[in-house]
Amino acid sequence: MKVKYMFFIGVFGIENKQKEICEVNQVQCKNCEGISSGKLYKTFQCFHFFFIPIIKWNEEYYLKCNSCRNIFRISSEKGGNFEKGMGEELTYWDLEEVKNNYGSDATEDKIICQSCGASIDNKYKYCPYCGNKM
Repeated sequence: MKVKYMFFIGVFGIENKQKEICEVNQVQCKNCEGISSGKLYKTFQCFHFFFIPIIKWNEEYYLKCNSCRNIFRISSEKGGNFEKGMGEELTYWDLEEVKNNYGSDATEDKIICQSCGASIDNKYKYCPYCGNKM
């Protein structure tokens, strides 16, 4: 008598994700101090099962200036409106500058990757998400 067993192998996990939302025009950059455009990104963590996202949390929105490549955090409310297609104007006051890599102190715990916008430990020489040199 032969007994056959069926094994179910599930693929699940938690990962940090980034999604490009849209291109934003006519933004006054706090770093360039000029009118520029930028890309709006959403970063979040999600639990996935068989590569299907089940739960999302820690959703944050960032604007990356196309001129100086500086990264700014914007409110979840404004970022959510852009994601839904109800984009409104971003003003100088909506941009919260994120400490950039160029000149971040060694005592800082986290830095933001200039390439992908991920928040990572300052001990890395390369971003673990996109491979960009820090």
